[in-house]
Amino acid sequence: MCKQIHQRISALSILLTSLCCINTSAFTHSFWLPPVRSRSDSSATELQSFPSLGSDEPSVRFLGKGDRAVVRPGVVLVAPTHEYNHYLMRSAVFIHGIGVDDEGQHVTRGVIIDQPTAFSMGEMSGGSVYGVLAQNSLFQGGDVGNDAAMLLHSCGKDLPRLIETQEQITSRIECGDMIGTSGIYEGGLQAAMDLADDGLVDPEKFKFFFNYVEFTDMELDNMLHAIDSDGDAWFSVEVSPQIILGSEYTRGQAWSYLRRQMKQMTA
Repeated sequence: MCKQIHQRISALSILLTSLCCINTSAFTHSFWLPPVRSRSDSSATELQSFPSLGSDEPSVRFLGKGDRAVVRPGVVLVAPTHEYNHYLMRSAVFIHGIGVDDEGQHVTRGVIIDQPTAFSMGEMSGGSVYGVLAQNSLFQGGDVGNDAAMLLHSCGKDLPRLIETQEQITSRIECGDMIGTSGIYEGGLQAAMDLADDGLVDPEKFKFFFNYVEFTDMELDNMLHAIDSDGDAWFSVEVSPQIILGSEYTRGQAWSYLRRQMKQMTA
């Protein structure tokens, strides 16, 4: 029992040490190139909605499995049960960037959407994130990134809407382009804090991550080609913003939901 308690305390100490060093100045990335892998979405299949994420029913579309999985900015990769990497096991990874890193290597980057920490962003930002958004939970996006923070949201300027009020137009945030066709945007921290404090945007449309996961082309190919004897493998889906930005997840909850829906669809 004492050994187990010591291990838990040690793990918490490592997490705290990492979180206390978060670089909150890094809320954007200049990391966009064509995807390394793509195929037609003609076989995409819509799944039922995630019931716990609000009244606007989110949708999920299956985009492929194993070496036929579509990988591009804006999709979610869902791990198989045989994935034993500490960060990737029971994970759902939102792909936010594909391009060349600082060392000239072509890589794919994403954040794990359902790995919450026990802390709010305000607690871990050293005062740089304040107001209403400071209460939002901080999620651990992965194990790469020098403990840099990232803000994802669904309030970008170029989000298409047929009819909207002047208030809705005002509540849009100047930031980067939409990530793929996901309805998700990155950056715009100061505007997001101001609009949230003025009550013009819903704080639940914003989600903070520290760090990310990264795959080289070879690592990604090896992952996608790893199929067990039951036919289980990584698969990709396209989901609505509510699923990516869900703030009440326990670890692996989005992963469990997406896999359960896949089983029901293929039964």
